[in-house]
Amino acid sequence: MRTLQPISPGGLRYDHIVGTGGIGSGMFFSLKGNETLGREESRMASLLPYRDYCKQHIIMHYVSVLLGASIQGSFQSYPIGKVGNDDTGRSLINMMKNTGMVTDHVTISPDYATLFSVCFQYPDHTGGNITTSDSASSEVSSADIDNFFSASRINADKEIILAVPEVPLEARIRLLEHGKARGSMNVASVQSSEINAFSALNGFTLTDYLFINLDEARKVADLDESAAAETVVLTAISNLINLNSSLTVFVTCGAAGLYCYSKKHLEYFPSVEVDVVSTAGAGDAFLAGTIAGLSCGLPLFKHNKEIAHVLSTAAELGVLVAGLSVTSQDSIHMALNADALFDFINERKFKCTDEFLKMFS
Repeated sequence: MRTLQPISPGGLRYDHIVGTGGIGSGMFFSLKGNETLGREESRMASLLPYRDYCKQHIIMHYVSVLLGASIQGSFQSYPIGKVGNDDTGRSLINMMKNTGMVTDHVTISPDYATLFSVCFQYPDHTGGNITTSDSASSEVSSADIDNFFSASRINADKEIILAVPEVPLEARIRLLEHGKARGSMNVASVQSSEINAFSALNGFTLTDYLFINLDEARKVADLDESAAAETVVLTAISNLINLNSSLTVFVTCGAAGLYCYSKKHLEYFPSVEVDVVSTAGAGDAFLAGTIAGLSCGLPLFKHNKEIAHVLSTAAELGVLVAGLSVTSQDSIHMALNADALFDFINERKFKCTDEFLKMFS
């Protein structure tokens, strides 16, 4: 199976990732009607035969598969998390091992079940999740993060730190603190409901690359749903760089594309048109694809208007991964790999720079 390759002779820009976040499973409901579910509303829905997974697992899966993670290879993946003492938890650990992840620090909780999520989806393919708060993932602590670094003693060079939701904020902040002290590239996402707490714990200051969706950006911007998407994005970015002027911000807007801001430069990237089956996990797939592109040495921005319709950046690799991910009914598209991406590029006859195509050599 093909894996993505570095575009320069010096090898990968980042050669390992250490992450924490939710590890779990779930179910899908397809709601009747596009109206937003009301506070006291009961609504009919169809239970779908889809498989749902949680944030850390989704992101680390795609990064591991695309870059060919293995303990003896050129890229390694180190998840930190907890699952329950149940069949689901053991199955998830095996899945992670099978994609090359080192699961020594995914431990089994004797007291709580594996994280479980209920995903609901509207007919227009938007939707959300309800996730258990008292799960094994809720037991991940700052001590678990400290124990990883004291036990592993991995080199901090070329390191990505990934801190994503569905484990307690304190553990994610502790991981970002380790990353900042080690000079790593700190990557984070944050849910709308925890924006204020994340900020109070200096989460935005500790982050280098922040990935949020439009709803989360609206919370950062302190704007209601009547505000236009571009206004929300620009206000959120302004508020964020007031906290951390060196922050790189990605705001995903679903089918409307995404915005990326870094070092006083804002660039818009359109999404790709595909036959959407389910949008669950698309934002996480974008994050994973972008990380993989950065690891291979792709630039963040185009800067050159002459290549506006030519694939050349890490964000565009993220767009391709997200685009393919939504053609699967499951929140991890198990057939999505570098070969599938290359075939997708060829089938759609996308134009690419020579450096972009080097990843598939």
